[in-house]
Amino acid sequence: MTICPEIESELRRKNIMEEMDAFRLEKEATKGKTLLDKNLALLGNLMVSAGEKLRRRYHSSQDTSSVKLVNKVA
Repeated sequence: MTICPEIESELRRKNIMEEMDAFRLEKEATKGKTLLDKNLALLGNLMVSAGEKLRRRYHSSQDTSSVKLVNKVA
């Protein structure tokens, strides 16, 4: 399915604008005006990274239990 060049360029332009808005929001959020703002941003980043590590650990443990089950059956 081909898209007209005008539509494709409009979609690209919208995508670029959304990325720019997201970048501005992220920059504004991490900028912070008070020490509390900065500490809350750091705490949020810490919680996100900890959650990502937990998710990776959970998925890797599920993979190993699946492998154990397959090896047990085989």
